[in-house]
Amino acid sequence: MNTIIGQDDRDSTTVDRPAEDLGAKIGQSMAGMKIALPKEYLGEGVDAAVADQIKAAAEQFKAMGATVEEVSLPHTKYAVPAYYIIASSEASSNLQRFDGIRYGFRAKDVKTLDDVYVRSRSEGFGAEVKRRIMLGTFSLSAGFYDAYFKKAGQIRTLITQDFETVFKDYDLIMAPTTPTPAFKIGDKVTDPVVMYMNDILTISVNLAGLPAASVPAGFVDGMPVGMQLIGKHFDEATIYQAAAAFEDANDYLAQIPGGK
Repeated sequence: MNTIIGQDDRDSTTVDRPAEDLGAKIGQSMAGMKIALPKEYLGEGVDAAVADQIKAAAEQFKAMGATVEEVSLPHTKYAVPAYYIIASSEASSNLQRFDGIRYGFRAKDVKTLDDVYVRSRSEGFGAEVKRRIMLGTFSLSAGFYDAYFKKAGQIRTLITQDFETVFKDYDLIMAPTTPTPAFKIGDKVTDPVVMYMNDILTISVNLAGLPAASVPAGFVDGMPVGMQLIGKHFDEATIYQAAAAFEDANDYLAQIPGGK
């Protein structure tokens, strides 16, 4: 992070800010830090055992001198539909260039220009990519733009404002990373809706453009539980401070998932 921080003249998405050492706060005391715990992140749909691990983590932060209080991020429930409309629309738009002519995979033994386009995209894109392209194309199409993409953008603004309100009074937000413990590789991949819903606790951060990190927060039946720490814009240093302090306070990193 320290290597890539700052403005890159060849990347228009970077920000012109002075470079800083993002690890400068690691090892500093947690005394006086104010941490918010959103009630929506521990409510319906979140495994009770996962919620218990996060509550235990909150107690560990309190023992280190931090204050942890419950807050509300009321528009969290709209995050999944808003995110997947926005992300799919961006995928549809950005992936138009991968047509088998200039960018990306190109099908072999094609006879016509239509074959180049259709076969290259059919063979080159996986099922999830195709699903997002179709959803995004629909969301951006005439007659549906206002009802879907524009509305999703408005929801993103409300979600961002929720975070801004909380960060007026708190240094960090803590929450589960996923609503369930880790599942076995391949268990859920055939059900895209289940996979999408596993993103419900992290995509609000992406919509709001905030920095966050996930650290081990314990185990449920031998499978790991993640805790995300969400910070203010450009305040990764505080995230690292809290994450390092939490990792130093327990031995979760030394434990092997699935073990007894």
